[in-house]
Amino acid sequence: MRCHDAGLRSLVQATMEVFGTIGRMKRVDFQGKTDPMILQESLEIMGFDMETIQNSTDRLKERYFHYLEEFIKDDTSVLLPGVTELLTALSENDSIITGILTGNFTESAGIKLGRFGLNGFFKFGVYGDDGTIRTELPPVARERLRRELGIELDFADFIIIGDTVWDIQCARDHGAVSVAVGTGWVEKEKLLARGPDFFFDDLSSTAQVLAAILN
Repeated sequence: MRCHDAGLRSLVQATMEVFGTIGRMKRVDFQGKTDPMILQESLEIMGFDMETIQNSTDRLKERYFHYLEEFIKDDTSVLLPGVTELLTALSENDSIITGILTGNFTESAGIKLGRFGLNGFFKFGVYGDDGTIRTELPPVARERLRRELGIELDFADFIIIGDTVWDIQCARDHGAVSVAVGTGWVEKEKLLARGPDFFFDDLSSTAQVLAAILN
């Protein structure tokens, strides 16, 4: 989805209210990073250590989610091609468990997905609350599948779909299958240079993307 800086504007406003500065937030590359990492990279230069940031995170979240609920309603927010069709096809396949793996906080992910009615497609999720670095999240996902759904899976059975180099690296670090999509802010050549198992310019060809996943 493209939310036209709703997340950035919300986080900037909340961070300024809570910390009195945004540090270098407007110069941080958000792509593929968790919200805690973005805060760390933005504020450490201003002398805030991780303990101080973490102690204020609950208050920051409250303000962040408040603004995001408002800004996300902007009618310039759009859902990218093929997303609903692919999620529908996956939800109808009993051999697939669809989860959300994102650097967003749990609540902000829900707000963004809810903007387009997508929350119901995901049976479980792992979020920025679960790890500072994206590559920490697949082990959390596997444990959550085991604990909440009673399902044991090898990482080789994970398919990670994303539009940043961090998504590709996240899959590679754990031996998962990577499906890269060129609808983000990263140039196609940079994504291909990381060697994803599959690449699509977008998700509009449901049959082709589904075939890659089922392979």
